[in-house]
Amino acid sequence: MSIPTRNPLWRYWVQSTKKELEGKLGTTFLLSNGMLGLRGAHEECPPWGRPEFYVAGTYASGPSGLLGFHDADHILSHPERIRQDALALLGDDAIVTLPNLPFPIALRVSVAGVRFSFETHKVLSAERLLEIDNAVMRRTLVFRDETGNRTRIDSVRLVSMADPNLVCLKARVRRLNHRAPVDLGGYLHEEVTNTNGIVLWSAGERFADRSARGMECITRGSRISIALAQCEKVINAGDDISIELYAIAGAMPLAEARLRADSARELGFEHCLAAHVESYQRQLRDSRVEFDGLPATVQGFNFGQMHLHMALSPIAERTGVPIKGLTGHGYRFLTFWDMDFHMFPFYLMTRPKQARKLLEYRYNQLPRYRENAKKWGAKGAQVPWETSTRGREETAPWLCLQDREIHISADAAYMFKRYAEITGDASVMLDMGAEFIFETARFYASRLKWNEARGLYDLPGVGCPDQYHTFADNNVFISLWAQWNLSYAAELFSRAEYQAVAGRIGVTRREADEWREMARKLFVIEPDADGIIEEFEGYFDLEPDLDGICETYCAHSQAVKQPDVLAAFVPFEGRYSSEIRRKNWRYYNARTLHGSSLSFPGMAYAAARCGLNDEALHHLHQACRLDLDDINLDTERGVHVSIGAVEWGAVVCGFGGLEATGDGLTLRPNLPRQWNRLAFAVYWHFQRVDVEITRGGVTVAVGDEADCAVPVRINDGAWRTIAPGAREEVRTDE
Repeated sequence: MSIPTRNPLWRYWVQSTKKELEGKLGTTFLLSNGMLGLRGAHEECPPWGRPEFYVAGTYASGPSGLLGFHDADHILSHPERIRQDALALLGDDAIVTLPNLPFPIALRVSVAGVRFSFETHKVLSAERLLEIDNAVMRRTLVFRDETGNRTRIDSVRLVSMADPNLVCLKARVRRLNHRAPVDLGGYLHEEVTNTNGIVLWSAGERFADRSARGMECITRGSRISIALAQCEKVINAGDDISIELYAIAGAMPLAEARLRADSARELGFEHCLAAHVESYQRQLRDSRVEFDGLPATVQGFNFGQMHLHMALSPIAERTGVPIKGLTGHGYRFLTFWDMDFHMFPFYLMTRPKQARKLLEYRYNQLPRYRENAKKWGAKGAQVPWETSTRGREETAPWLCLQDREIHISADAAYMFKRYAEITGDASVMLDMGAEFIFETARFYASRLKWNEARGLYDLPGVGCPDQYHTFADNNVFISLWAQWNLSYAAELFSRAEYQAVAGRIGVTRREADEWREMARKLFVIEPDADGIIEEFEGYFDLEPDLDGICETYCAHSQAVKQPDVLAAFVPFEGRYSSEIRRKNWRYYNARTLHGSSLSFPGMAYAAARCGLNDEALHHLHQACRLDLDDINLDTERGVHVSIGAVEWGAVVCGFGGLEATGDGLTLRPNLPRQWNRLAFAVYWHFQRVDVEITRGGVTVAVGDEADCAVPVRINDGAWRTIAPGAREEVRTDE
C-alpha cells in the first residue's frame, strides 16, 4: 500500500486535544466564505471546545462587557475618557458585534448506546488537517470507551464558496476492534456565547423531525432574524457507517432555509464539495503566486492568501471587510484602515470587480461620516476609525483613536483614485469618488492650523499609526496623506467633468483654491542631514533606551509598534530615493518592537522595495508564520487577515517589482538570491496578466477575457503593448 506524501505547502495539520490550545486551533482551522464563518472546533462541541459560528452583517448590540478589557495605563487609553463610570454610562446596548450563533454541524456519536464525550472517553488520537488549496478541513479522531472498544471518526467539512449560505460536514465511523452498534445524529449546538459569557441572540420559531431541525435566531437590539436549518443523511451499510450534515444560515425565512438545506442534501455531499472546490480554486488561479522559498514560508503565505479570499463577502458593499474577517471575536468584526490601505490593493489587482464593492461600502456610509466629522468639531467627512454596517464610530469610548487616527479618511479616498487608474473604469469617480474625495478634503482642511512663526500649516493633535505615540504633532504619514487629499481634491475640481458633483455638495472655486494652497503650505517633515525622517515633531528627542517597553510604558521612548514612516513609502515612494528609504529602514528597524501584526509584513515590503532582500526575506517569513505559530500570542482572537495582503505586496511588488499605474504595468525584477522563480497573476483594466520571473528573464502572458491590450515595461525599457492572448519574453540574464 502506497502512502501519499502530504504537501506542506498546501497542508497544515496539528495533533492535539490540549484544552489550552483550542482557542488558537479554532482560529487556524477556521473556514469561511465571507458570508459565514465557522471556527475549527470539534464537531462534538465539548464544553471547552469554543464552538463559534458567525453570519456577516448580522450585528447585535450588547453591554460594555463585550469590549473585553480597559486599562488606564495602556497607551491607547485617553486620560480624560478612562473614568471608572465610563462603562456604566454606555448602557446595555451601546456595543455592537456579530453574535456567536448555534454551531450548525454539531455531531452526536454513540457506541453501544453510550454517547461519546471528550470528558468520559479516552481520546487516543485527534488530528485536524487544513487543505489550504481546497479550503477544506479534515479531522481524524480515535477514542476508547470504558469497555475497551476503539472507534475512529473521519470527518470533512466545508463552508461553501459556491453557495454563500451553505455549510457541510461528512463523518464516517469505523469500528476498530469491536462490533458494537453505532448511532449517528446531527444537532444544532445552542450553548454558545460571545465575550465574557454574553448571549446576543434569542430563539424564535423552530422546527424538528427525525432528519432535520432548525431555528430562528433573533439578534439582540438590532432584531435581525437569522434562519438556521440543518438536515442529515445517515448511511448505515454494515461496516460503512456515515452521516452527512447540510446547514443553511442567513437572514432569510426559516422555511426558505429548510428548503435550501433539503436541496443540498438531494445534491449530495460530493456534489457540494466539488462545487465548492471548483469555485475556490478559480479564485486561487485568478490571484496565483508561486515562488520557491522555504516550505514554511510558502505554507504561511498560502494560508494568508486563503484567508483573504475567505474574508471578502458577497455582500461586501454592506459589510466591507472586517479586520479579522469572520475568524474570531477580536475587534468585534469591525472594519479599520486595514481594509482601505492594506487589503484593497490585493483585491484591486486580483479581484477587481469585487473590489468595487469596498468603494460602495465607504460611499454608502458617507452621510454618517459627515455626522462623525461634526461630532469631533470638524467639517466634511471623517471616516470612523472602527465601524460596522451602520457607519458609526464603534471604537471603545475610552480610547484616543476616534479623533486622532485621522489618516483613515485619506486611506479610503485613495481607493477611488486607484480603482479608476487600474481598472480604467472612470465612472467610479463620477458616481462616488469625486464626492468622497471632496468631503475628506474638507475634513483635513478643517483640521489644519496656521503656524505664524513657521509660515506653514501644521497638523497637530494626531495619533501616529505606530500607536505607541498617540498624542503627536505633524506625523509625517498623516501629513502626507492630508497633503495628497487636499491637492487631489483641488485637481478634481479643476476638471470640467466633476463640476456637477462639486456643485451638488457646494464646493466653490474659492474652497478648492484654499485646498490647493493648504496642500502647498502644509508642513511635512523632510529627511534630516543624515537622511532620516522624524516620525513626528519631537520624536528624535525621546528616550532611546528601549528596554522594558510595553504598551503601558512606551510613550516616552523611541520604541515603535509598527514603522509608519516606512508605510508612507508605499503610496509616496516616488518622493524618496532608494538610498533614503534604505537608511530609514535600518533606522526604524532598530526601534520597532513588532507589537502590531502588520509590522513584519510591512517591513518586508519596505525592505524589498529598496533592495534589502535578505532583511525582507526574514521579515516575510516571520509574517507568514505569525498566525500558524501564534508569534504574537493572540491568534485565538482571530486571523490577522490583512497581513496576507501585505505579504502579497512584499512578494509581488517587492520581489516582483510590480508597479501598476493608469499607463500600464512596470516590472523591475528583484528576486532574492535564495529564489530562482517567481510567478503571479494580476489584472489591469479587467484583463488577466500572468508574469513569470526567473534568473534568465521575464515572461508576460496577457489573457483574452477582455478586449484590452496591456502596456508593459521591463525595468526602464520601452513600453510594449501586449495584445489579448499574446505572450512575450524578455531576457534579463544576470
